[in-house]
Amino acid sequence: MLPKVWIAGFNPFSLDQCGAWKEIDLNEYFKISNASPKEECLLEITSTHALLANGSQLFSYSAVTEDNNQHTLAHKVVSISASNWHCLVLLANGDLFLYDIHENRLSKLDFLNVERPLDGSNDEPETITKIACGDQVSLAVTSAKSVFNIPNRTITFPRHVRITKIAVGLEHCLLLTSNGDVYSFGGGLRGQLGNGEIVPHQEQPELVDALAGVKIVDIAAGGWHSVAVSAFGDAYCWGWNSRGQLGLPAGKGSVQSVPQLVDIEGDDGEEVSLEKVYCGSGHTVGVCSKGRAYLAGNDLEEKMNYLKVDRDPKIERFKKFSLPAQSNGTTDLKCGPNSLFFLAKTQVRHIVGHA
Repeated sequence: MLPKVWIAGFNPFSLDQCGAWKEIDLNEYFKISNASPKEECLLEITSTHALLANGSQLFSYSAVTEDNNQHTLAHKVVSISASNWHCLVLLANGDLFLYDIHENRLSKLDFLNVERPLDGSNDEPETITKIACGDQVSLAVTSAKSVFNIPNRTITFPRHVRITKIAVGLEHCLLLTSNGDVYSFGGGLRGQLGNGEIVPHQEQPELVDALAGVKIVDIAAGGWHSVAVSAFGDAYCWGWNSRGQLGLPAGKGSVQSVPQLVDIEGDDGEEVSLEKVYCGSGHTVGVCSKGRAYLAGNDLEEKMNYLKVDRDPKIERFKKFSLPAQSNGTTDLKCGPNSLFFLAKTQVRHIVGHA
């Protein structure tokens, strides 16, 4: 049996259930004959599709395009990350596949062999450890501390530097290291790199200097914005603020090219300390240690209410966003471009992907 999922915002399983939180039984949409409750389910939601991995099987479903596709791979799927067009699929044996969502086509990626030295100087097999898929950029991190802007090797960090998380937006990338440093690269026309400049493209990862000296414990990348959480629970937001997704009034500077310290107030007026952060195309969700969620940017419940198409619902400062009782205080949420979702707690597994 597959777990249930709770979705707010865009619901790829049922277009008439978009908006407020809805409970979805995945067994009604994915017919898995040999699904095992011991196998963790991996779920990604794009602007049109839901991608599900269970064991060695990969599924795609969309009520928008009426797709319902299935692929069986040679080994167990250990990680998936999806953009609006593609999904990266990492297998237990180290193989990486690219799934074309709209063409329903799987292709194997083998860029590590292309980059491997011919003189045998690297006897240790290089394997992929992390993946993140964006619309215009996709990342892979390897056991050799290399970062690939697939298929090209972008940078190799020293041995003492460990990359703990990667995140991609539509055009930009963020890297978080074990000592709390944040690096950015890719497109920067909306200030999403956080380097104080508006640039078309930055080829190499560079340290976000404005966060130097601040130990960062979590990062997320939205469409054209970025968010980081410090060890003290502070939220730093930068990039495009067109929807108020930075937690700042949308009219107060639509672009912030330097990280801004954003205050989040709880119901009692006291400052909220965050533990995790998640981003969609135009929204940001922060979660505190008590499992309470706070939303800024697109109002997920109202934006998908098609009976109110003349409205432009957005939340310009972080506001408490109620989670269903079934969330049981989980901080293991995920964002799609226009959604927020979580699997049943016993089945949740955090995976890195487009946020």
